[in-house]
Amino acid sequence: MTKPFLPLTNEAFRDLFERDPQKAVAYIHSALQAGESEAGRQATQMLVYLHKDLIRYVVSAKTPKDLVDEVADGAITEAVNAVLKNPPELANLKQFRGWLSQIAARYTAGVTRDGREQSRRDSETLDYEPADGRKSHEPSAEDERYDAIGDREIFEAQLELLSEEHRAIILLRLIGDNSSKRVVEILSSQYGWDYSANNVDQITRRFRGECDKAAEEQ
Repeated sequence: MTKPFLPLTNEAFRDLFERDPQKAVAYIHSALQAGESEAGRQATQMLVYLHKDLIRYVVSAKTPKDLVDEVADGAITEAVNAVLKNPPELANLKQFRGWLSQIAARYTAGVTRDGREQSRRDSETLDYEPADGRKSHEPSAEDERYDAIGDREIFEAQLELLSEEHRAIILLRLIGDNSSKRVVEILSSQYGWDYSANNVDQITRRFRGECDKAAEEQ
């Protein structure tokens, strides 16, 4: 006979996570399988908050030190909203951390783009010319990097074809704008994945090639 599902309070779920993180994920599975979607969402949101240090780590890789806390708070809110809209199907804790890192990297990249665009507009309004002599309307190297991603629909479609690990690499490298060496450090310290900078470069080149091929076929 199947045992009835017993919902946990946030405090009880936190204690469970601290004792055995994988059992905390199993609890979320049990909630969803029992049709207790609200309990599952609530626990997943708590899981987001319990990983705030991971979010802060991902954010800090591409955010000025004095803005890390503010951007990290925004990334946490983004992740919580994602849970409310469409809770992720979690096979294990590693998959959850990968999902969460992707959201944090995307959010941080968006803040970076928005900030750069606002700075460009302010410069044009003030007829300001940067110290390096480049006209304010000329695209920076980072602007060109985002342009190089190309059609967003193609990018996202190709992203869905990748494995969990390769998807994390592409998001950290292209969206998070981390160097290959930095990607290797994040993969090793946060997930225990063993990749070299050369591996990251090869995966990135192959992904770009697939995007270009898909664009040509349209």
